[in-house]
Amino acid sequence: MARFASAALIINLLPLIDDLDRALHNIDAHLAGLTWVDGIRLIHRKFQAILEMTGVEEIAADGETFDPSMHEAVSQGPGEENKVIAVVQKGYKLGDRVVRPAMVVVGQGEATP
Repeated sequence: MARFASAALIINLLPLIDDLDRALHNIDAHLAGLTWVDGIRLIHRKFQAILEMTGVEEIAADGETFDPSMHEAVSQGPGEENKVIAVVQKGYKLGDRVVRPAMVVVGQGEATP
C-alpha cells in the first residue's frame, strides 16, 4: 500500500520536475548568472535528490533500442531503425516498475532518395 502511495505522489511530482527542466534549459544567457536562477537550480537539484532517495530512476532512452515496456513512441523520423532518435518527455521508474514511460521519437530507417 505504501509503495502505491509513493508511486502516486511521484507521478504527481513529475510534471513539476519537467517544468523545472524546461525552465532551466531555456534560460536566457543574460539571466544565467542571477542569484534567483541559481536558487531555481538548487530547488531542481533538491527535487532530483528526493526522487533518487525514494528509488526513482530516469529511464535511459536517447540512442537506445526502442523498448515498448519503457518507451512510448509518439513519432517516427529518419534515423537508425528501431532506435530512439529524440526524447520528447523523460520517463521514470520506481524500482523495476515504470511510473511513466519515456515519450520518444523512433527512427524508421534512413530516408531513401
